Amino acid sequence: MAALRLPALILLCVFFPCFSSASASFDLCSLNASDLIGGTNITWGSVLNVPIREIGGSSYLRPDIGGALLPWVYTIIVIIIHLPVVVIRVVRWQKVQTWSLAASVMTLAVTVQGYASTKFVPERVLTWTPLLLIIDAGSMAQVLFLIIEDRKLLSRLRYALRSAKKAEAVVLLDAAPPEQPYGAHWSYQGKTSDENTQVQEIRNYQGARGFSVSDPDSPEDTPILKDDSFYVAILAFLLLATVIVLQILGLDQAVRGVRGSTPLVAWCCPVFQPFGIAVLDASCAIYPIDQNFVKGVGCILVPGVRQKTWLQITAGGTALGLILEAVDICLLTFVQTTTRWQGIKMRRPLCSMCGGLIVLGMVLVYGISYASTLPPGISDQIWVVQNADEPTLWEGELIAAGLRGAMIGWNDGIFSAWRTAYYGSSIVQ
Repeated sequence: MAALRLPALILLCVFFPCFSSASASFDLCSLNASDLIGGTNITWGSVLNVPIREIGGSSYLRPDIGGALLPWVYTIIVIIIHLPVVVIRVVRWQKVQTWSLAASVMTLAVTVQGYASTKFVPERVLTWTPLLLIIDAGSMAQVLFLIIEDRKLLSRLRYALRSAKKAEAVVLLDAAPPEQPYGAHWSYQGKTSDENTQVQEIRNYQGARGFSVSDPDSPEDTPILKDDSFYVAILAFLLLATVIVLQILGLDQAVRGVRGSTPLVAWCCPVFQPFGIAVLDASCAIYPIDQNFVKGVGCILVPGVRQKTWLQITAGGTALGLILEAVDICLLTFVQTTTRWQGIKMRRPLCSMCGGLIVLGMVLVYGISYASTLPPGISDQIWVVQNADEPTLWEGELIAAGLRGAMIGWNDGIFSAWRTAYYGSSIVQ
């Protein structure tokens, strides 16, 4: 008899802490044993009829599609690229034109892809936020304005247009009636007296049929259409316009998100799958589990406190960024090239450059913090209800998913629009 009591005492000692912990939690949360779990016909009382099991070790909780900020390792790479370029742009901007254009094209490509994949839904704002565009706006504005001045593009463009108009006038002269003398009183039908006077002046200057496109008043010997800097300026203008349009679109969507309620954000964990029904945490919150057998995880919806905060940051930061960009454009337009302050050249997009670096630093700090902590609204201690052969309650601990989790969430958010090209043969929504 004593031999039979010993195993019973051992089992009691093993399971009693679990029963006590679970029962204490249920009492604290005021759960009713007859309450149904996760929309199933399973009650909390039926779950307590079987021993509570321990999950071996901790399990990570990672953000689902679009639920992560730019991973901090990516941010460090962006900072390494932009920081020296910003310094060189202040001193000798001509040396980094190509690098600035390439960096802006890359940032725009990622932003457009993020917009297309996330469709601006508030719960994925960490992925589609346009705050990083401010540094590229300043970069493109600098390339555009300074290359126009350095290569005298505006005066050359005016000269090219003037030459084209002269060439057109000569063509009209060639089409004039042969019997009509080329004199001060010649008039071509349909032309105004001013235009006739201009045509006559062309004849007097160039001769009756020898018009040349060369002009001693031309600012450059190279025709503007054969100058590579002309096309660089056009590209910089198009990129700057694209940046501003994307910022305005992001600002509009962020303002709409701020006006709405706090979004629900999906977070996933391997122990929620398979056969998971619901999760109970130490704060008495119950989260139904959405099974995803393709990804091999189960996911729950947690209030997106971080997302709500970033909607506000995006709205305010993007509006401020547009103002700073307008200030920089005024500096580039009206400040003289030789103007300096404390030895620093003032004809630079200083507001955009400083603001962009501040944004990168903020994204780096928040990226590290978010990757190393659980989201607000769920505790690290949890109980998972599963229903395989019978209802079972598992007790475990959640930890942050770290850099890997952030990379999965951000990459999924950026490339989810690629569907099978990104996910393979199984399309995951």
